[in-house]
Parts: sequence; structure tokens; C-alpha cells
Amino acid sequence: MILPFRTMCAAAALLAGAGSLAPAQAQTGNDPVYLDAVELERTAENNVIFARGDVRVQSGNRLLFADEVEYRIDEDRVIARGNVRLHDGNMPAQTADEINLTHEWSEALASGFAMLLENNGRAASAYAIRRSNGAIVLRRAYYTACDICEDGSRPPTWRLRASEVTQDPESEMIYYRDARLEAFGVPILYSPVFAHADPSAPRRSGFLFPTADISNRLGFVYQQPYYYVMSPHRDVVLTPMVMTGYNPVLRYEYRQRFWSGSIRLRGSLTYEQEFDRDGRFGESDLRGHIVGTGAFNIAPGWLWRFNVQVASDPLYLERYSMISDADRRSDFAQLNARLLPSEVNLRGRTRQYFFNASAMRFQSLREDVPDGALPLVAPMIEANYRIPLPEYAGFANARGSAVYFTRDEGNDYGRATGEVDWSRNFTFAGGIRAMPFASARADAYHFTITDANGSTLETRSLTRTMANAGVDVSWPFVRPGNLGDVILAPRAQLVTSTGLSADEIAPGEDSLNLELDVSNLFSRNRSNGYDAWEEGTHLNTGLMANFRTKTPYLPDTDVFIGRSFRLDGDASFAPGSGLVQEESDWVAQLNVRFASLFEVGVHGRYDGTTGEANRVDAFSRLSFWRINANAVYSLVDDAAVATPVRESIRFGGNFRVTDNWYVGYRADRDLERGITRRQDLSLIYRDECTDIRVIYNQENLVIGNLGPNRSIRLQVTLFSIGN
Repeated sequence: MILPFRTMCAAAALLAGAGSLAPAQAQTGNDPVYLDAVELERTAENNVIFARGDVRVQSGNRLLFADEVEYRIDEDRVIARGNVRLHDGNMPAQTADEINLTHEWSEALASGFAMLLENNGRAASAYAIRRSNGAIVLRRAYYTACDICEDGSRPPTWRLRASEVTQDPESEMIYYRDARLEAFGVPILYSPVFAHADPSAPRRSGFLFPTADISNRLGFVYQQPYYYVMSPHRDVVLTPMVMTGYNPVLRYEYRQRFWSGSIRLRGSLTYEQEFDRDGRFGESDLRGHIVGTGAFNIAPGWLWRFNVQVASDPLYLERYSMISDADRRSDFAQLNARLLPSEVNLRGRTRQYFFNASAMRFQSLREDVPDGALPLVAPMIEANYRIPLPEYAGFANARGSAVYFTRDEGNDYGRATGEVDWSRNFTFAGGIRAMPFASARADAYHFTITDANGSTLETRSLTRTMANAGVDVSWPFVRPGNLGDVILAPRAQLVTSTGLSADEIAPGEDSLNLELDVSNLFSRNRSNGYDAWEEGTHLNTGLMANFRTKTPYLPDTDVFIGRSFRLDGDASFAPGSGLVQEESDWVAQLNVRFASLFEVGVHGRYDGTTGEANRVDAFSRLSFWRINANAVYSLVDDAAVATPVRESIRFGGNFRVTDNWYVGYRADRDLERGITRRQDLSLIYRDECTDIRVIYNQENLVIGNLGPNRSIRLQVTLFSIGN
């Protein structure tokens, strides 16, 4: 039956407004209203319309269900009773025992009201009132983001109870009176007033959840972040960090998005002396740090970005346990954790070419390494262009590279390089694959060598040309089986390279610490930079064996073993590389995978004569039942390799005690010295609405005179509130 009035539609609109905490509207456009009920009655004396029995009202995407709907025409009042439910488009249902609409449906009263909000928020009340300004007032109400047992057998992990809750659509805030925070049904906090952002609001200013920890270095530390929305595309988080051991620190994080990119600035500021395990020393001064990153698109395929990292003191980040603020994505930061790199970069990429230009400087985080000993790099340029060739001619690339850097204390260095390489793949009968290749390169250098006092010993310029050529041959064999497929792939590579005279040797700024391993065994030139050059003729050989299982009871397995033979020329790399002898060290690798349950991998370098391990790196991963664990082991047993730690293991994991409780542990142990450098023990509770972590951390690192650090941290997150 189609009604010629919009009363039921207005009821649906009001319910939708209450459910989504937005102002209800008394009009629904031109959508007709459809009414379906078991019984429809109109009383002439009272001028009242009743719809009873499985009442269903639909207008557009809105559906209203109730046991009974009453429309009092003279009073302009609509009443929906019994199991009232509203479905508004894709929104979850809102429910009430009864809803009463008056005053042209701009005001309403509901009893037994419940609603779902954004981000899994839930609110319920004994009574709900919608005021003419669009505000929703709930009496004897609660709010939670946790799942609720319908039978009431288990209270939610947390909920906010209040005598009155008001949702203000203009401020997009929810206000509480006589608020109590309950945990598992037990009141733990009380506040006469409380407020938080409406979960449906995109962003609102306000306090975020604090963190607290106790450490032997800083004492009791309390951090209270405040989130401030400056505009739709800018915000900032200010976090006072108050501690009992030293003066407060103000931490900050600023973010801004532009039409072509974004920036992020993090840092801290305090007024304090320096301190170590023996206490304060030096003068009080402004101290702090800043880490700024940004990236911007300037044209299709072109991007410029920056990364600025500065600390007032080398040990500042470690003193205040802020080392995690440092940006470790830079290649240089990954190579040396005791550096803060700052960089400006321009990068362009298409299918035909790649271009990268950077300028960099570094700050030392070691008190015994002055900043003046670190280079200022301006510029460093890398370019690659794929030369278009017919398909039968193979592949060719032209490369260019240039770098120039200076030091206040140390050598200056400049280099420019141009290179062309070519390769072509052939596949012959029987599956034999062959790839001939060749390359030619020219370098130009200008560098200054100084002594320990900074005096110039030598300034040189040189040019040199190099070339190499060779062929790479492999012959894979496949044997299918019922349990799995076996693949054997022997491989051999013959490469010959021109040599360098004594006056063509470069300073070696970018080619340090080369070690033979599986990844560079078949490199056409194994130097890890431009300064070094591997001369002579080499035969590189290896055998790869793979097993691909067809049953869950056997693992996928990969095995590789190989070595290099120098047929002509002198050794190009230092002891410790594994390439000093004519017959190199052996390199081997083993990987075993039982689907997602278990994985172990080992790769190493073994003495070519005795077979003893010179270097071993291994890892394992386990995910079974309630256990997740991983371990990484490293051994360097080559006396010619300089490394601060020769044998170590890093392991960690967690055990799921119940569906919501976890125990986690992580440790880094120096096996050579028998010292655990770092370990964390954590107790975690996590469910659909809560994340609570208690973390014990112990560090025993040799960093200046700071000494060991032990701390316990408490982190509480209630989803949809203050996060």
C-alpha cells in the first residue's frame, strides 16, 4: 500500500539520524513510502492510523521494522513500538523498544535505544532524546567499541558508563556526565565530566592515550600526547615527556599533505645538561633533535624527496631512548646505525631510463668520531639508459655515475664514470641456456690525500679504461615425481677482464669489505663499488638443486654450492674476501620450507682447502599451534675480517596463552663475549577493542658512558578513543 503522506518516512529519517549521530531530516526527497503490515486501521473519532503486525516501512534505502506504528494526525505525532529496527543503506541496524516523534518530527524520545557507530563503536541507553538542534542525549547510557554478549554472560573488556551522554553534531564530540570507565565490568576510573571525539568524525583535536615507564636511566617517565588538527591537511601531536630524573622534554610530530606530496617532522626539545651513568655534567643548554622527511611528485615518473636528521649531542637520542625516531630507510643508515644521514634526492624512472641525484651529509652518533671526519656528498649521480635494440640483438645499457665529496678532516674525492654493457640470451636443444656478455667502462678521478693532522700529502687526477667479456651457461634438468619435482641446474660462467696498472689504482672509498657469497658468485665484476676492479680470467661454477613437494609431509628444499677459480691475473681483493687464492672459498646455501609452518635457511663461506667455516649466517622461523618464533645466527670465523661481533644470535617469538593473552620475548646475544646485548619481555592483551602491553626492556650496549638501561613500559590503547 502506498501512503499519500511522508509520516513514516520522517520516522525513518529521524531514526537514521539518531543511529548515525547526524541531524535527522523530516523530508526524504521524492521517494515514495511503502507500508506493509498484517493489519491497517484508522479510527475516525481519534483521527489515528494504526499499522500492526510485522510492520515494514520503506523509503529509498531506508527500512523501518516494528511490531506497531501509530500516527496521531491531530497531534502530529508518530510512535513506533516493539522491536523497532532501522536499516539505513549499508549501515548496521539501530534498535529501540519505542520511538516517539513530535513537533514536525524535529524532536524525538526513544526507550531501550541502541546504535552502532563508526569504527565498531556501540552506544546504548535507557532513554534517548533528539533535540531540535540535532543533538542526541542518552540517559543512563554506556559506550564501548567491544563486542557484547547478547545473553550478558560476559561484560565487554571496557565501556564508559555515564548518567548522561550528549552527542553534539556541530562540535563532532561526545560528552559524558558522571563517567565511569569499567574494565571487565569493574569500575576503575571516575570523572564528573569526560569527552572524546565522535568516532564518525574524520579527525578531532584532543588528548591521546598516555604511556608510562620506569627506567634506571630516566626514572619514572610519563608521556601525554595531545593531537591538534590545524586544517584538513595539517596536524600536529605535542607530547610533554615528564620524568623524575631530569628536566621535561617536549616531543612533537607535524604532518602536512600537499597536492603533490607530504612532509613529516618529528623531534624534541629540552633545557638540560648532558648526563651519563655518573650523572649530569657540562652546562645547561637547549638540546633536542629533529627528523624531517618529505616526498613530492614533480612530473610523471619524477620524484624529489628529502630526509633531514640532526641531534644536538651525539648521545642525545640514546640518553632519552628516542633512537627509534631516527629514519633507518637510507642505505647509509642501514650500513652504520651510529650515523644520522641527511639527504636531498631527485629521482626519475621510466621503462627506458633511470636517474637518481642526491646530496648528503652525516652526523656522527659516536663521541670518538667527529662530524668533520664524515663526508659532505654533493652530488652523487646515477643514471641508466636502456639502448633500444632489435630483439635478435639482445640487450644493451648505457650507464653514468658521478660523485664528489669533501671532508673537513680527511680525504676529498671525486669520480665520474661512463659504461656500456651488452648481453644476449640463447636457448639450445636440450634446454641449454647461454648468455654472452661484454662491457666497457671509463673512469676519471680527482682526489686529495691528507695525513692525521689534516695536511695534504698528495693531490692526484687519473683516468682509466676497463673492459670485460664472458659467457654464462646453465643446463637445468627436471625430474617429475609423485612426491615432488626435482630440479638440478649446473651453471658455469667464464669471464675475462682487463687489468689495471699501478698508477690506475683508485683510493678505495666505495669498495670496502667485499666478501664472496652466493649473491655475488656470478657477478661479472665482483667489486661492490667503482673504485675496485676484478682483473684477470675467472671460471665461476655452481650447482643448484631444488625439490618442489606435492605432499604436505615433505618440505620444499633449495640447495646451492659453488666456487670461483682464477685462471689468470692477480688477486684483486684483500684477505677476508674469500678470493685471495686461485681457488676461492666454497659458498653454499640451504633453504627448507614446510609451507607456512617452518622454515630454516643457512648460507656460508667455507675455506677452500680445509672446509672450515669462515662465515655462517642462518635463520629459522616457526609458526605452529600457539607459537610464533624466529632466530638469526651469525658467525664470522675469518681473522682477516674486521667485525665488532664475531658470533651472535638474535631470537624472539610469542606464545598465545589464550585467544587474547600473549607472552613475547626477544633477545640479542653476543655469544663470543657471553653477553645479552638487548632483551625484551612483553605481556600483551589484545582483542577487538583493546591493546594493553607491559614491556620489560634491558639494554647492555657499549654506547659512550651511558651504561646499561632497564625499563618497564605500560601502553594502553582503547580503540576508537584517543588513538
